[in-house]
Amino acid sequence: MTLTIDLAVAKTHRAGNRESGDTVELVERPGGGISVVLVDAQGSGNAAKLLSLQVAGHVLALLNQGVRDGAAARAAHDFLFTLRGGRVSAELDIVSVDLASRTLVITRNSEAPLLLRRNGGFEVVASTGGRIGLYRHTRPSVSEWPLEPGLTVIVVSDGVAHAGQRWQQPVDLVSLLTCTLAGEPSAQELADSLLAAAIAADRGHPQDDMTVVALRLSAGGSPQPIRRLALTVPLSE
Repeated sequence: MTLTIDLAVAKTHRAGNRESGDTVELVERPGGGISVVLVDAQGSGNAAKLLSLQVAGHVLALLNQGVRDGAAARAAHDFLFTLRGGRVSAELDIVSVDLASRTLVITRNSEAPLLLRRNGGFEVVASTGGRIGLYRHTRPSVSEWPLEPGLTVIVVSDGVAHAGQRWQQPVDLVSLLTCTLAGEPSAQELADSLLAAAIAADRGHPQDDMTVVALRLSAGGSPQPIRRLALTVPLSE
């Protein structure tokens, strides 16, 4: 069966900061497929950005070498724990379309919810493994599903998950995505709509860095496969 991967990211920084402490990286897997890495470092601003870049870079280097996702996540934890002595933490998500196993692999050390759509329904993947960097023997949570048309995964950082809580009006992620998906949107439309809802819930001033990663699988593809990647980054003075 031929499938097409539709992937999109939408992110912004905390109000009053110039830089987001969230880092998202994309890498092609040596055995075929792609992996998306999301790191949400503790805090915000430049210090958090440097830390999330270090952790994401460590994970990417290992995935490039063919290291399995779970082992890469454990190594990233060991790296951060050794670097900061258990004083600083980060949330880590790795979402992989693995063509070697023909599965969607989700590896998590995060407290933010992850939403999965399959067989027409949504489920919240709650098992996370805990944040990396705090405790010596932290392990990731690894889940795996066979690739199939319509399979959709939404990963968010805690800035999205906690949006609106300051005013006791949190975003209902499941309801929002259920309504949005009724129109069969693209991954970019999914990511944009969820980020917009989170910003609105924080009354236009994000209280934390916000990131949404949306990945969808659809049936079909062109006879000569063409891969496309687009990026839009506003530059502030």
